[in-house]
This record gives sequence, structure tokens and C-alpha cells, in this order.
Amino acid sequence: MSENNTLSALIKEAQFKLRWFDLGRRLQPVSQATAEAFEAGQIPWPHPYLQHAWTGLLLWPEEGGEPVVWFLRLPLDERGKLQLPARDGLLRLLLQKLDKSGPSESASQLHAALEESGLQFSPAPERRASFHARAALLLKRPPSAHYEATLAYCREPQSHRWEQLGIQGIADLAARWEPEKNLLLRRLGELAPPVFAGLCQCLENEAIDHQLVEKIIRRARAALAEDPADYTLVAAAVRGMSNSPAAGLRRDFLLDLLSSTAAASANTEVITAIGSRCPQDLEHGEIAAPWLAALSEHQRQETFNLLLADLMYLPPARASLLAALRDPSRPEALARAFGIFLHGPDPAH
Repeated sequence: MSENNTLSALIKEAQFKLRWFDLGRRLQPVSQATAEAFEAGQIPWPHPYLQHAWTGLLLWPEEGGEPVVWFLRLPLDERGKLQLPARDGLLRLLLQKLDKSGPSESASQLHAALEESGLQFSPAPERRASFHARAALLLKRPPSAHYEATLAYCREPQSHRWEQLGIQGIADLAARWEPEKNLLLRRLGELAPPVFAGLCQCLENEAIDHQLVEKIIRRARAALAEDPADYTLVAAAVRGMSNSPAAGLRRDFLLDLLSSTAAASANTEVITAIGSRCPQDLEHGEIAAPWLAALSEHQRQETFNLLLADLMYLPPARASLLAALRDPSRPEALARAFGIFLHGPDPAH
């Protein structure tokens, strides 16, 4: 067995091909060179989320055969680098299992080692579905059996029952948004709210264009105008447009949501969606300042601490957030929440 001390090297030695993905804020590929440097402790994980690297590994045998999927939650240190004891413990387990198995048993033995490691995690259903949709495209395989039913519903939403749709079919559609863009543009406004929300949760992994963003914003504004407003749908819309290059459209919409007179600024789902899915927008002070104000004024201290601590791992967002936090004109609620974040609550008397 090789003495290489990376998971990638062991997988290669077991005669599997490998692709790395990040599943933290969204599904996104990670290059093999970046993953190997991270595994070796040389660089931080490029997409830290809640102080972990949430990874999806797609493996398939070099000689052909069924792919294998691993979901690993790898702990990070204060610099965003892999905690090497966790890596070493996993490698020891893998080596022990592989030393006792033949080539035909490698996959099952590797899976057994992962189960023992305590590093596996189960992604949210929509994220898992998006991963499988992306894997099918990568491996040039057809979409799932749920795809045709999703297309049929989207073509005639009034003629089909949305309750029977599977999230995998919705994820397949999101992954194929470009060839199906005209259909989505025609029907986004007519989809049942749960279908629209599920589609947006999958579209957050895609770089959709400005036309789809405009349609999503239009649907979200209609939800805001309802009585009562449907903030679950609005939060899903934020997620759906969060990875789009149409940054100007998205930021204008976020500013409207964060206006001091907007009721959406007090909604936990909306504020959390912005904080967890739109860190690139929080790099801009005009978004960071009102988001922090809304977070401190309307959310629990635990939520404030969790979201702020996570964003501090992202240098561009950290710079703009710190500027807003240190602004002498910041709201009193923000000053108080930041003080508790730094020093803990004042002792009771």
C-alpha cells in the first residue's frame, strides 16, 4: 500500500477515478489540484461553511462499473485548513480495511471505513438530488425516472398534480435549466409554491441568467404582496438567484428586502438565506450594513453568532462586515449584539 497521506492517493491506488465537490452553501466542483493541496494541509478549503468542508466525492471504477458517492464533513481549523488528526484517523481506517480486502471488495471496504470514521453526513434532500443530477450529467447518463413527470407538470401545471413530483426530477430540471430555459420562463409564475421553492433550492447550484432571475424576482414580489406574505417562498427565491452572475438584479432585490420599512427584514428565513447563500453580496457595504442591522434587531443572539462566525471565514465578506460592525453610526442593537459575540453576555447581578 502506498505511503501517500491523502484520500485522493488512496482512491487512485484502489483504481477509482475521483471528482470532488463542495456541498456547503451550494453544490460546486472543486479541482483535483485544490482538493489534494487541501488534503495535504497546504491550503484552506475554498468554500468553508460552519467551520467544516462539506464534501461530495464521486468515484467510479477505472475499468467501468457503477459509481460510488461519499459525503464527508471534514473539520477545519481557525485558518480554514483541514484538521490533520481527522485526516490521519480516516486514512488509518481506510488502510486497515484495504489491507484486508481484494480488488473486488475495495469499494465495500472503503464504505465500511467511512461509516466507522464519524465523518459522513447526510445532505438535505434537495442537495443530494442536485448532486445526483450533476453526477448524471458528468457521467453522461440519462436523468432519473422522475424527470419526465416534472417536465409534464411544468408544461401544463394546471393539468397535473404537483404532490406526486419527486425532488430528484426537480433537481434534474434545475441541472438542465439551459436547454429548458424557455419552458421555465413561461411557467415559473404558475408553479405551485412548493414546486417553485424546491426548484429554487436546486437552482442555487446553477449560474442562471438574468432572464430567469427577473422571473424569480417577479414571483417573489408577488409573494410579498400576499396577505399574509409568503416568506418561505421569498427565502427560496433568494436561494434560487444566489449563484447567478446577474449580481445587480439580485442586489437591488436584496436591498428592497433589507429596507428598514420592509417586513421581510424581520423574517428569519429571509435573513438566514441572505447570510448563508449570498456571501458574495455581503462583500458590499451597502448590503452588509442593513443585513447586519436586521440580523441584530430581529434575530436571536444565537443566530447572530452562528451566521457571523461562519462569514468570518470568508476574507472578502469579513472585511465589509467588520467595516459595518466598527462604524460609529451603527445601530445600538448591532453594537450590543457584536459585543456579546466578542465577549459573551454581561454577567447577571
